[in-house]
Amino acid sequence: MPHSHSDLLWSKIRLAEVRLNSASDRFWSHPDLTELLPVFLVQLHRVMQGGITLMRIARDQALALPNDPVSGIVAPYLQQHIDEEKDHGAWLLDDIETLGITPQQVAEATPLSSAVSLLGAQYFWALNIHPVIVFGYLIVLEGYPPLTEQLEAIRQRTGLPATAFRCLIAHADNDPHHIADLNRTLDSMPLSAAQQKYLALSAFHTIDAVAAVFEELIDLHTASGRSKLGTLTASYG
Repeated sequence: MPHSHSDLLWSKIRLAEVRLNSASDRFWSHPDLTELLPVFLVQLHRVMQGGITLMRIARDQALALPNDPVSGIVAPYLQQHIDEEKDHGAWLLDDIETLGITPQQVAEATPLSSAVSLLGAQYFWALNIHPVIVFGYLIVLEGYPPLTEQLEAIRQRTGLPATAFRCLIAHADNDPHHIADLNRTLDSMPLSAAQQKYLALSAFHTIDAVAAVFEELIDLHTASGRSKLGTLTASYG
């Protein structure tokens, strides 16, 4: 039986991860991945930037609860993680630009509805329930890092330049350390039963929404081809 907060949460995540694994495998093995991957990177950039804003909002909410022992742990952790992640959006933007997509085109790209849902629920929970709930989101995103050898195989299969994978490879190297830190931090918190429940809901929603991002990209490609996908990147293609 799991004893720590992180063990308990991960036991729940493992029960729900089948959809995410299925959608991810379908995306990364898609025969048209060369066309899909640039659009995915653009959407990933939107999620990265939104994630920094989310963490700042959750940090500020935690700081507004000075007598809350959980918030007293949440705020400094989020500040540390913001500092660790704040430049990653710029790194990814540089990678995307090597594919011929300009920063302006990335900024003008229409976010997928699934990407909006991914972040929107977390804003609601952080603002209206408790800022610790974003840990359910962070643990899922940090807990499924790509492997460097997988990214190299994808690069070779797609024929896309190595420069398009630099940020993804950095995450492959760093995320295992981040997830260990997340687990330790979560385990140090005096969580209530209600907070544990909402952490699981946050993780479940994140799993569903990330899976939906992969599925939405594939569905748009299948329905309309590159012309439709191009509208998500300001018609860069």
